[in-house]
Amino acid sequence: MNRVPPGLSGRPDPVPGPAPVPVSRAGRDAWIPPVPRARLRRACLVPVLGALLAAAGAPSRAAPDTTPPAWASLPMSFTLGAEPMRLPRGERMGLVGGSLLFEASPGWWAGPGVYGAATGERAGLFVGGIELQRRARLSERLVGALGLYAGGGGGGAAPVGDGLLVRPAASLLWDFGGWQAGLSLSGARFAGTDMGGTQLAVLVAWDGQFRHTDPARAGHALPQARGSGLGFQQGQVSLVNWQLQDGSGRRIGLASARLVRPLGLPGLDAGFEMGAAATGGAGGYMEILGSLGASVQPWPGVQAGVRAALGLGGGGAIASGGGGLAKVSAHVGWSPLPNWTLGAEAGLVRGAGEMPRARSVQLWIGRDLQPAATPRASSAPGTVAALEWTAGVQRMQRAARRDGRRGPVDLVTGKLDRSLGPMLYLTAQAHSAFGGDAGAFSTGLLGLGWATPAAGRPWRVGAELLAGAAGGAGLDTGGGAIGQALAWASLAVGPHSHVRAGLGRVRALQSGAGLDSPVWELSFSHRFGLGAP
Repeated sequence: MNRVPPGLSGRPDPVPGPAPVPVSRAGRDAWIPPVPRARLRRACLVPVLGALLAAAGAPSRAAPDTTPPAWASLPMSFTLGAEPMRLPRGERMGLVGGSLLFEASPGWWAGPGVYGAATGERAGLFVGGIELQRRARLSERLVGALGLYAGGGGGGAAPVGDGLLVRPAASLLWDFGGWQAGLSLSGARFAGTDMGGTQLAVLVAWDGQFRHTDPARAGHALPQARGSGLGFQQGQVSLVNWQLQDGSGRRIGLASARLVRPLGLPGLDAGFEMGAAATGGAGGYMEILGSLGASVQPWPGVQAGVRAALGLGGGGAIASGGGGLAKVSAHVGWSPLPNWTLGAEAGLVRGAGEMPRARSVQLWIGRDLQPAATPRASSAPGTVAALEWTAGVQRMQRAARRDGRRGPVDLVTGKLDRSLGPMLYLTAQAHSAFGGDAGAFSTGLLGLGWATPAAGRPWRVGAELLAGAAGGAGLDTGGGAIGQALAWASLAVGPHSHVRAGLGRVRALQSGAGLDSPVWELSFSHRFGLGAP
């Protein structure tokens, strides 16, 4: 937490040279004012980082630029917490939440977060949104924070109403140097329901730096290989097949995405992954997990190893319990082309209580996200790629439910777009309902987009074609596979920021499924420049 707060543009870090030296922020003791409830429902919400796969891909190379890019470091903090939540009729549920916060201005932190059910009988309840914090150092080691989280979601047949979760909190953290731990008094409640109250939460936080450069340099060569962004080395997209071990022989297909980050020791890595059901009549099932992996290279271009993952999952037409989920697997990968990997994985899935038990097989394709740390002397270490973060709201105007009703559903939307060339980009998106009595409905999408260049132009136009998985709240998505097409236009409101409006259509891909609706959205985006291979 003791970081220099450079704001969104960051403070230049000359290259080559060391990273900026952290300094104390003692004495910042301002607090956020109370926010009227009426304003909370109009908040701009952002769902979690299971959408981080949009970091995959890389731009095409432009002619070498001899001017070294000025790297900047934006302080960031990853927080993980756990707390109980009261439900009607005395029922209790354990809630686990994680947030990725950035110091946008001195003492003010903001970023996406996700909460999910971990104990009780509501497996599959997930909420994605955005958190705002005001932090102040009360002493050399003690840090105080006032925060407000607002997000949309639901699941697990929980009585969440429209799905809007509001969580004001006051926290005290002890700084151990690079990481913090403490307690938080939380007032989490689903708006308009009896679900929630005031409870004590346990928090742990880790410091970090988000390194970036000018996105206008996208396509230009990097003078040296240096880690940037969130530090993930590879992004993977998977097709997964489960065979449930409940005597039914039932098979379920999932679409999954994973990000992998080296741990600094040979062959060891940490991962973050998200998945959702797309076939097998389990629309609405979702999972979020963290993993540890170990691998060796028996032959050039070939890797083999094992992976263990732990997290939350549930929903859909799958037996549910508290929400805890564990996986173990063995994998093999082959790199037919530089920066690309094809892989296969087989393993076991085990849940707590009545959660699913299954055998799992998956095929995946991976793309390196960072240039090699020690590139060949005859080649450039990589290029600059543009990464665009987008947060906003979307409305499905005539969403169909299984009971035949149609009506509007409002969703919070979060996107990550990674440039593949001057006008082409890869996009990953997540959407969660917060209005229209559809609190359990969520989607995850991946696709390609086209847009006019951003540099030096106030207006941009673009279009996207996406596919993914969705389900929950009784919406008629069939097995869960959906597609979406969207055209949009944006106006610059800062050097690298835009407001965007879009219009398109979303529909279920399974024959006979009723979801087929116009969609419109309003959003805000900000661009960064990152290193790419």
